[in-house]
Amino acid sequence: MANALESASLVMIPSGYEDGTLGSLKPTDGSGDFTFSRGSDISATRVNADGYIEKGYENTIIGSNDFARDNSSYLITNGEAGYDGTNDAWLVNKLAAAYFSKDALVLTGVMTISFYAKAGSLDRIFVFIGGQAARFDLTNGTAAKAGGTPIAQTIELVSGTTDWYRCSITINKSVTTNLLLKPQNSSNQDVVGTIYIQDAMLNQGLVAYPYKETTTAPVAGGILEDMPRLDYSNGSCPALLLEPQRTNLIEYSEYFDAWNVKNNITLTSNFSESPEGLNNSTKITSTGGVSTIRIDLPVTIGDSYTFSFYIKNIDATNIKLEIYDRANFFIEQNIENNISTSVWTRYTYTFTSTNTASNATFEIKGFTGSFEIWGAQVEQDATYETSYIPTYGTSQTRAGDNCFTNNSLLKQTSATYFLETTPIEILSNNLIEVRGNGGTSNRVVFQANANGSIRVLVRAQGSSILDQNVGSVVSRNTKVKLALKYTPSNISFFVDGVKKIDTDVSVDFSPELNGLDLEGSETANDDALKQHQFLFFPEALSDADCITLTTI
Repeated sequence: MANALESASLVMIPSGYEDGTLGSLKPTDGSGDFTFSRGSDISATRVNADGYIEKGYENTIIGSNDFARDNSSYLITNGEAGYDGTNDAWLVNKLAAAYFSKDALVLTGVMTISFYAKAGSLDRIFVFIGGQAARFDLTNGTAAKAGGTPIAQTIELVSGTTDWYRCSITINKSVTTNLLLKPQNSSNQDVVGTIYIQDAMLNQGLVAYPYKETTTAPVAGGILEDMPRLDYSNGSCPALLLEPQRTNLIEYSEYFDAWNVKNNITLTSNFSESPEGLNNSTKITSTGGVSTIRIDLPVTIGDSYTFSFYIKNIDATNIKLEIYDRANFFIEQNIENNISTSVWTRYTYTFTSTNTASNATFEIKGFTGSFEIWGAQVEQDATYETSYIPTYGTSQTRAGDNCFTNNSLLKQTSATYFLETTPIEILSNNLIEVRGNGGTSNRVVFQANANGSIRVLVRAQGSSILDQNVGSVVSRNTKVKLALKYTPSNISFFVDGVKKIDTDVSVDFSPELNGLDLEGSETANDDALKQHQFLFFPEALSDADCITLTTI
């Protein structure tokens, strides 16, 4: 149907979005936009247009570019040329052997503190936070541990400059403390002199994320709390990712040195590029004997769990995955034949616990050689894996996605709905729901059943006028195109170019349908879907047009 976009009055093809809103292509005045909500956290992720997993993050330093100070130890003044072409850098004039600071930083697990710096008459800067220390050489571009046990210290030349560096130190600590900084000379001595500094940041994770300016409150970047997730997992055309609430029970999903058991291995944090596109993977190398990395978690008898992690082999053999609930082993097998040395593989395994135990084991053991790992996740009450939920010291819950619109355009005595969708799981998923203000008394629901059939449910005036299952036509992670048209006396339903239902029945939606839920539920989302497009036509299209629309 060549003129589908022209004749439809409401068109959702995932493209424009902002926090709390998914834009519709039609109408163009914003009246057809969808309200989107997920919750108050930033634990959701998606696959972005570059093919990398994108997270949410926050800069939690208050007054991130305020270093002003004037006392007997330091005179720090603003208005200097910065790394970013602005005049927002600070000249730090050290007058005595002392620190200057950013105060009352709240550390919550694995966090990275970063700032931009340039040499003046001094070319070293010493950093101390929470008992961990590092020193940065602003002439040679090197970083070194200078005390304690920081996870990592990194210095990177800012692109487009020859003398500005971003300096970062990563630590694992939960405390409120001050960030202390002290310029030094090339012999690491406390002498008077100058450096330049700009834009401090504190974010969770093993690496520094793109800088976000703060004044009186933290500022978030990446995937925000209520931002629709336009997911590019399947290529260049995004789909709207909608998932149920899930919790990652693993408290350290990327920092594997914090796992319970580490026998006969060495770990190298921030080894190479992860599925996130940043250098925050972990290299695990066997040192002989029975090499093991393990995390212990509580499980409950009868509950289902899905364990997943990203892995890329280097040269390891006999990589054995083992899950044990203290009553039964669910998997004890080598997995290296299922993973690649060139690309990342997400390995998943689902089981139902036969025991209640506080220390069920999830481990990789018995290997020789090395492999990379990133993004470990254990989801409870889960028969399949959902998108990655990062954790940095505590378990984290991602709230369910909710995408809906209340729109008078839907108030029609004859109409056609078209949906192109991919069910991520088909355990009685509602693919879409159209409803009236009266809730379930007037509604149209497409439901994907576990046996692969689609249930079409239509209620009008509180009565079910159609409740029919359509064959085995849908499967997990497979795109399907659906269309339903109705008139005052007929309902027809089409799947992938085939007319499946044609029934004469009185159709009277009063009060009229005016609510549309793309996640398939008026309340909390229990479904997992990728919505590719939705079109609403204020008329009953011809059979030929519906067949054309739904042909794969």
